[in-house]
Amino acid sequence: MSTLEKTISMLEVLPETDLIEIQNFTKKFFQRHGRGTVDESIGRYLKPMSKEDFMKDVEIGEQEIANGKYRSAKETWNELERRYGL
Repeated sequence: MSTLEKTISMLEVLPETDLIEIQNFTKKFFQRHGRGTVDESIGRYLKPMSKEDFMKDVEIGEQEIANGKYRSAKETWNELERRYGL
């Protein structure tokens, strides 16, 4: 069982009050560790995309799906696990 699967299985049995505490802690953790610096780092590599460019990418993606050029999420995840040892 992967770490993600173990984490999810633990979360599934927790009461709602504990889940809320975990959610609040996670929010504080990300605020404390400078989520903005991550955004800035990503911004150095990814340029802002116009609505028109985004819609072109959506159209291309839809056409690729219609042409059968896709993989299931499970196949993609399995490949990532294999490649990166997740």
